[in-house]
Amino acid sequence: MGKRVLAAEEGSCCSGTVRWLVIPAFLGLISCSASRNSLEVRQYHLRSLELERDMNAPRAEQLNRFHGAVTDEERRNRLGHYYTVEWQGPEDHEGKPVRLVFRYRQAKAGSEIRQLVRSFPPGMKGKSELRITGPAYLNSGRVLAWHLSYYRGEHLVETRQSYLWE
Repeated sequence: MGKRVLAAEEGSCCSGTVRWLVIPAFLGLISCSASRNSLEVRQYHLRSLELERDMNAPRAEQLNRFHGAVTDEERRNRLGHYYTVEWQGPEDHEGKPVRLVFRYRQAKAGSEIRQLVRSFPPGMKGKSELRITGPAYLNSGRVLAWHLSYYRGEHLVETRQSYLWE
Protein backbone atom coordinates (compact mmCIF):
# COMPACT_ATOMS: atom_id res chain seq x y z
CA MET A 1 0.00 0.00 0.00
CA GLY A 2 2.80 2.41 0.79
CA LYS A 3 4.14 2.00 -2.76
CA ARG A 4 0.81 2.88 -4.35
CA VAL A 5 0.59 6.13 -2.39
CA LEU A 6 4.12 7.04 -3.48
CA ALA A 7 3.34 6.25 -7.10
CA ALA A 8 0.21 8.41 -7.00
CA GLU A 9 2.13 11.35 -5.52
CA GLU A 10 4.91 11.10 -8.10
CA GLY A 11 2.47 11.09 -11.01
CA SER A 12 0.24 13.91 -9.76
CA CYS A 13 0.18 17.22 -11.58
CA CYS A 14 1.26 19.13 -8.48
CA SER A 15 4.78 17.82 -8.16
CA GLY A 16 7.41 19.89 -6.38
CA THR A 17 8.67 21.55 -9.57
CA VAL A 18 5.23 22.62 -10.73
CA ARG A 19 4.46 24.05 -7.28
CA TRP A 20 7.58 26.22 -7.48
CA LEU A 21 6.42 27.54 -10.87
CA VAL A 22 2.85 28.21 -9.74
CA ILE A 23 3.83 30.23 -6.64
CA PRO A 24 5.83 32.96 -8.49
CA ALA A 25 3.13 33.17 -11.18
CA PHE A 26 0.47 33.71 -8.51
CA LEU A 27 2.59 36.34 -6.75
CA GLY A 28 3.14 38.09 -10.08
CA LEU A 29 -0.61 38.28 -10.69
CA ILE A 30 -1.16 39.76 -7.25
CA SER A 31 1.50 42.43 -7.79
CA CYS A 32 -0.01 43.40 -11.17
CA SER A 33 -3.44 43.93 -9.67
CA ALA A 34 -2.42 46.97 -7.63
CA SER A 35 -5.09 49.62 -7.35
CA ARG A 36 -5.00 52.61 -9.68
CA ASN A 37 -4.10 55.98 -8.19
CA SER A 38 -7.13 58.15 -7.53
CA LEU A 39 -5.42 61.20 -9.04
CA GLU A 40 -3.46 61.48 -12.29
CA VAL A 41 -1.90 64.67 -13.68
CA ARG A 42 -0.57 65.13 -17.21
CA GLN A 43 1.20 68.39 -17.95
CA TYR A 44 2.05 70.15 -21.18
CA HIS A 45 3.95 73.42 -21.73
CA LEU A 46 3.14 75.26 -24.96
CA ARG A 47 6.01 77.72 -25.22
CA SER A 48 6.34 78.75 -28.86
CA LEU A 49 4.15 80.01 -31.68
CA GLU A 50 6.28 78.01 -34.13
CA LEU A 51 5.01 74.50 -34.86
CA GLU A 52 7.33 71.51 -34.48
CA ARG A 53 8.32 70.19 -37.89
CA ASP A 54 9.89 66.79 -37.24
CA MET A 55 8.16 65.35 -34.18
CA ASN A 56 4.59 64.18 -34.76
CA ALA A 57 3.37 63.89 -31.15
CA PRO A 58 4.42 67.40 -30.03
CA ARG A 59 3.12 68.83 -33.30
CA ALA A 60 -0.28 67.18 -32.77
CA GLU A 61 -0.44 68.59 -29.23
CA GLN A 62 0.42 72.08 -30.54
CA LEU A 63 -2.22 71.86 -33.27
CA ASN A 64 -4.78 70.78 -30.67
CA ARG A 65 -3.96 73.74 -28.40
CA PHE A 66 -3.94 76.27 -31.27
CA HIS A 67 -7.19 74.95 -32.79
CA GLY A 68 -9.58 77.85 -33.40
CA ALA A 69 -7.00 80.58 -32.80
CA VAL A 70 -6.94 82.71 -35.95
CA THR A 71 -4.91 85.83 -35.16
CA ASP A 72 -1.40 86.00 -33.74
CA GLU A 73 -2.82 87.54 -30.55
CA GLU A 74 -5.22 84.60 -30.09
CA ARG A 75 -2.35 82.17 -30.65
CA ARG A 76 -0.10 84.08 -28.22
CA ASN A 77 -2.84 83.90 -25.57
CA ARG A 78 -2.83 80.09 -25.92
CA LEU A 79 0.82 79.89 -24.82
CA GLY A 80 1.31 78.56 -21.31
CA HIS A 81 0.92 75.52 -19.09
CA TYR A 82 -1.87 72.95 -19.41
CA TYR A 83 -2.58 70.38 -16.68
CA THR A 84 -5.02 67.59 -17.46
CA VAL A 85 -6.32 66.12 -14.21
CA GLU A 86 -8.20 62.83 -13.90
CA TRP A 87 -9.68 61.62 -10.63
CA GLN A 88 -11.43 58.47 -9.53
CA GLY A 89 -13.10 57.36 -6.29
CA PRO A 90 -12.81 56.53 -3.55
CA GLU A 91 -16.00 54.46 -3.58
CA ASP A 92 -17.03 55.39 -0.03
CA HIS A 93 -16.95 59.12 -0.91
CA GLU A 94 -18.40 59.09 -4.45
CA GLY A 95 -21.58 60.90 -3.32
CA LYS A 96 -19.62 63.95 -2.20
CA PRO A 97 -18.66 66.88 -4.45
CA VAL A 98 -15.14 67.10 -5.87
CA ARG A 99 -12.82 70.03 -5.27
CA LEU A 100 -9.41 70.44 -6.91
CA VAL A 101 -7.02 72.99 -5.39
CA PHE A 102 -4.05 73.80 -7.63
CA ARG A 103 -1.33 75.97 -6.08
CA TYR A 104 1.65 77.14 -8.13
CA ARG A 105 4.63 79.50 -8.32
CA GLN A 106 5.64 81.42 -11.43
CA ALA A 107 9.04 82.71 -12.52
CA LYS A 108 8.27 86.45 -12.43
CA ALA A 109 6.00 86.34 -9.36
CA GLY A 110 8.76 85.82 -6.80
CA SER A 111 7.72 83.63 -3.88
CA GLU A 112 4.00 84.39 -4.32
CA ILE A 113 1.85 81.25 -4.35
CA ARG A 114 -1.11 81.48 -6.68
CA GLN A 115 -4.14 79.23 -6.56
CA LEU A 116 -6.83 77.84 -8.86
CA VAL A 117 -9.86 76.10 -7.30
CA ARG A 118 -12.31 74.03 -9.33
CA SER A 119 -15.45 72.35 -7.99
CA PHE A 120 -17.38 69.51 -9.61
CA PRO A 121 -20.60 67.63 -8.80
CA PRO A 122 -20.48 64.19 -7.15
CA GLY A 123 -19.55 61.23 -9.33
CA MET A 124 -17.17 58.28 -9.32
CA LYS A 125 -14.66 59.79 -11.73
CA GLY A 126 -13.96 62.88 -13.78
CA LYS A 127 -11.52 64.84 -15.89
CA SER A 128 -10.67 68.53 -16.14
CA GLU A 129 -8.02 70.80 -17.59
CA LEU A 130 -6.34 73.54 -15.59
CA ARG A 131 -4.65 76.28 -17.62
CA ILE A 132 -2.16 79.00 -16.84
CA THR A 133 -2.29 80.81 -20.18
CA GLY A 134 -2.80 84.24 -21.69
CA PRO A 135 -1.86 87.29 -19.58
CA ALA A 136 -1.35 85.11 -16.47
CA TYR A 137 1.43 83.28 -18.32
CA LEU A 138 2.76 86.09 -20.51
CA ASN A 139 3.14 88.56 -17.60
CA SER A 140 4.22 86.21 -14.79
CA GLY A 141 6.28 83.65 -16.71
CA ARG A 142 6.44 79.91 -16.65
CA VAL A 143 5.27 77.73 -13.77
CA LEU A 144 8.25 76.69 -11.65
CA ALA A 145 6.51 74.45 -9.11
CA TRP A 146 2.99 73.22 -8.43
CA HIS A 147 0.91 71.25 -5.92
CA LEU A 148 -2.54 69.71 -6.55
CA SER A 149 -4.94 68.58 -3.80
CA TYR A 150 -7.98 66.38 -4.51
CA TYR A 151 -10.87 66.68 -2.04
CA ARG A 152 -14.17 64.81 -1.72
CA GLY A 153 -16.33 67.05 0.43
CA GLU A 154 -13.95 68.16 3.19
CA HIS A 155 -11.91 64.92 3.01
CA LEU A 156 -8.45 65.21 1.40
CA VAL A 157 -8.14 62.14 -0.83
CA GLU A 158 -4.76 62.56 -2.51
CA THR A 159 -2.13 65.09 -3.57
CA ARG A 160 0.36 65.38 -6.41
CA GLN A 161 3.17 67.86 -6.77
CA SER A 162 6.09 68.78 -8.96
CA TYR A 163 9.63 67.94 -7.95
CA LEU A 164 10.45 71.53 -6.99
CA TRP A 165 7.44 72.09 -4.71
CA GLU A 166 8.50 72.60 -1.08
